[in-house]
Amino acid sequence: MELDFSVQWWIIPSHYGSGPASFAATELAAVIGRMGGCLAPLLGDESRTERIIILDAGPGVPARTAGGVRQLSRFSWRAADDRVEIYGADEAALLRGAYDFLGALGAVWVEPGPGGERLPEGPRLSFEPSSRSSSDASLPATLILGHGCFLERWEEYLPWAARAGYSSIFVHTTPDELAMGAAPESLFEAHREGIAEAGRRLGLILELGGHGLSSLLPRTLYKEDPELFREKEGARVSDHNFCPSSERALALVSEAFTARALAHSEVRVFHVWPDDLPGGGWCSCPACASFTDAAQSLKVMKALAAALERVRPDAALSFLAYHDTEDIAAALGDGASLPANLELLWAPRFRSWGRSIGDPESALNAASLATFAKNASAWRRAGGGRVAVFEYYEDAVLFKTAVPPLTSVMEDDLAAYRVAGAQAVGILCTGGRLPLASRPNIALFPRLAAGNESDALLSDWSIATYGTAGKAMQSYWRELEAAWTIDLDLEEGDSAIHMPSSAASFASDPPADWGDPWKASLERLAAKRGRCEALFEHLRAAEAILASASSDDSAARREASEYAISDAILELDCARLAVYHELAGGDARAAADIANLALSAAGAARKAYARLPDARERREMGLVIGVCYELKLRGVRRANARSGLRRLLDLWFTTARFGLSAMALRGAYAPKNRLAPVPRRH
Repeated sequence: MELDFSVQWWIIPSHYGSGPASFAATELAAVIGRMGGCLAPLLGDESRTERIIILDAGPGVPARTAGGVRQLSRFSWRAADDRVEIYGADEAALLRGAYDFLGALGAVWVEPGPGGERLPEGPRLSFEPSSRSSSDASLPATLILGHGCFLERWEEYLPWAARAGYSSIFVHTTPDELAMGAAPESLFEAHREGIAEAGRRLGLILELGGHGLSSLLPRTLYKEDPELFREKEGARVSDHNFCPSSERALALVSEAFTARALAHSEVRVFHVWPDDLPGGGWCSCPACASFTDAAQSLKVMKALAAALERVRPDAALSFLAYHDTEDIAAALGDGASLPANLELLWAPRFRSWGRSIGDPESALNAASLATFAKNASAWRRAGGGRVAVFEYYEDAVLFKTAVPPLTSVMEDDLAAYRVAGAQAVGILCTGGRLPLASRPNIALFPRLAAGNESDALLSDWSIATYGTAGKAMQSYWRELEAAWTIDLDLEEGDSAIHMPSSAASFASDPPADWGDPWKASLERLAAKRGRCEALFEHLRAAEAILASASSDDSAARREASEYAISDAILELDCARLAVYHELAGGDARAAADIANLALSAAGAARKAYARLPDARERREMGLVIGVCYELKLRGVRRANARSGLRRLLDLWFTTARFGLSAMALRGAYAPKNRLAPVPRRH
């Protein structure tokens, strides 16, 4: 099939105004006009019969699930020599169809920002097939902006999300000043008007919130009425969440949430989650003691969903199944009923990203998927709303400042989630820094959610991104993914999450996140350490490909800066394994010596961040390395110091360094501290 855009075409829209259908006409004309040698189509009317592009949207009322949340409406298009017809069941679907048609012509947006656009050279454009329809098997994909660095770039990320095939934007916020795993609420409020308008024009559903449940009940009420707050070891405390058996607490929280929902009419899905803890943040008073953490959380969310239904029947609320609230099926019990506007959001932190969630050889993942399927089924039986999955593929907190390519894992994950009952999927972008180069995970995620095959997608994306070096770079990404999957291949005993009682004790009692094998057995550590040689073989192969491609391609040269970060983190992970192996074998002195070498690897990681253009990003990456690696490594070295004074001074220095690093990041992404946008190399 070939279309000739050297002659004039006319766009005939069925909708006018400022919504997605009108924007579809504008985008089609602008993008085709930017293709080399093409004439931009002009807006016409039904009197035109020669070389026309007809845009037709349904009645403008999208299909809805319970709670008023949009489903992924269908689109289709077909082309002939002098006629193109693009149809959407609603305006948002029409715009997705327009982007799909542009993609068939060869238009690709490999990353956010103006430098990410790749357009074919016209004016005669060949493509196959001559028609296409969206699939009923497509899962709606949500791009989760989970840090201030991404939210500051919303003017780049929202248009790119629509072009890439996302149907929703979730702005993941926190009320905390130290906003490392979410964006500050104040930053969203500063840009709210522009984000809301862009979302409406682009047909993107807007979701908002995060771990903000505690903020709905002011802690200042503790002195006045401690019974509002949770009980811990026989005493009321104001630290986390509150007492869900307190009718006044539920009323106050519902009132505050109602005000928030009314004040944010642009938001279609609200996220008001409990505190971000592995467990232990709920109440043990006599009225609550018989209820699990999941049951306590569910009681609160049902009250908030009822309040939301009264004032915003067009919106929905999410229930977060995460850590200690995963087993919602047990909390529901038999014959339970859920409000239709309450959605299940499954956030699987207890899994391995070195294998797909459906891999039967991973007992950890098999258990996680089975638990999800059980809970999704129970949720639907109880009449709840949409079942969605919140995944971490682009989470530089989880992966300790680097982001591994996971296209094969994502492909298999999405197929397994679809079978297990997922009705929507999201990918979290967080971790305190923008990518230095194009990233395949977020670019391919919505296409994989639509059921496409990862090898073909990665090939097309690599060619679009790197040009003549594209085929070689596809091999680079597969080698790098192979290295990462060795590092990320976890079993249940490999790690245990640990959170100290206070930040002041981080140096003496270091925290541990998922992926830190500090409690693994000697045998398991030996097995993981033995695979490091294969990991380095994949890294060296990737490095050789990248070096060759970088000599000819600027995009590959940019990727070299990203590779330096991945290389440093993977080497640091292997060095830490060696430390733990010696400790498990009883040789503390050897562990301390290796810890010194591992600290040098941590220093190499810090050097890799020198290329980050934003000082806030460099500081935050340094803090992550400090918390996730250096605190524990310094502790191993300190324990084997011969001098008690030296141990004391090292502890004091480490505590002070950590505290100052954290203080430097407080409020870093608040609107008043927003830096001028840092230009990104394209």
